[in-house]
This record gives sequence, C-alpha cells and structure tokens, in this order.
Amino acid sequence: MPYGNGNAEPVIYLLAQHALDRAAYRALLAAELGCRVTVESGLAPTSVWAAMRTNPALVIVAADSPQPPVCDVVHMVARLRPEARILIVTDATRPGQIEAWSRCPLHGYVGKDDGVDELRTAVRALLDGREHYSAAFADALTRAAARPRNMPQLSPRETELLPLLARGVTLRDAAGQMGVSYKTADGYRSSLLRKLGVHDRVQLARLAIRQRIIDP
Repeated sequence: MPYGNGNAEPVIYLLAQHALDRAAYRALLAAELGCRVTVESGLAPTSVWAAMRTNPALVIVAADSPQPPVCDVVHMVARLRPEARILIVTDATRPGQIEAWSRCPLHGYVGKDDGVDELRTAVRALLDGREHYSAAFADALTRAAARPRNMPQLSPRETELLPLLARGVTLRDAAGQMGVSYKTADGYRSSLLRKLGVHDRVQLARLAIRQRIIDP
C-alpha cells in the first residue's frame, strides 16, 4: 500500500483495550493491507503517553463502544499530536453510538462488519491526509444535523440508551446491548429522563420522534 506522498513507512499506532483484539488487528493489517503496526497499547493513559512519543501518523482505535475511557483516550491522542490521523474501528454502529463517536476528534470511522475493503480504503485515505467515514456514519450525522437544537447535553451512554428505550426495548435488553449491568442502565435511564424532562416511555418516544431520533 502506498503511504502518502513519500516512500517512508508511516508510524501506525494500534490502540485497543484487550491484547487479543490488538493481536487480531495487527495480523489483519499485515496480511490484508500490508501495514505494519509500529506501536500498540491498551487504554491506560501512561501507556498512551508512551506510545505517542513515537509520533504516529495514523492511530487506529479498535473499540466496542464509545465509552468514556475510550473517548477520553481519543481526545488525549488529539491533544498530544494534532497531526495524527485517528481512525475508529468499532461494533458501535447504532445512531446514538455514532453520534457519540462524532463528538470525538476523528478523521475516519469504519464498522467492524464493513469488511476489509472498507478498512483498506479508510487506512489509505487517512495516510494520504484525507478523511473517510462509512455510509452508516454519514447517514447518522445527516439525521443529527436535521434535528432541532433544543436538546440538553447528554452523555455518550445516555445518547446510546435514548433510541433503544424510545423504540420500546426493555431496560434489561438495552443493558445487554450496551454491555452494562441492569443497575448501571437504570442509572442512565434516570439521568436521561431527568435531563429531558419526561416521566415515562410514552413521553420519551414522542420526544424522540419530534427530535427525529427515531422514525414514527
């Protein structure tokens, strides 16, 4: 794969919480894209700080969802090296999750189910100094841009939970989809309802339709 305008191999930083995920993506990038991962780490700030000393050109963040620790690390990377291109590779493809990702300083977004060709296109684009977002990401941002702007500021997890509850998903099932405990999800629900000024699912669904978060 060509690397930008020169022949030098770029420094690629692979960032993922679990060692098995890093091993899998390291092998995939080498076998399918011809890219060598220069440095890798988990989410610990000290590890990220050390890895960023290599001055990476591309930072690939493999994450299941836009949880606060992941988003914090993405912001940290952008602060430490504004020149670095940041690519998110994730399972989190629901509109609320995508909107949470959109609040991070990204240059590219690919869903894990989008396939190797989409990942290859994204990596090439970012290494060439361009941006690349999957169709799902672009569609979600278009929907968000069309919404009224009187919504209160929600956390990434509240943003993720809102469309699930509005569509009638039970709290227990929503907790499972989000990968959190029922008790934790219940806390998100209470905070969400309080911020939005609604008291039950019916009111929540009406607000979500009015704000174009879900279709009628």
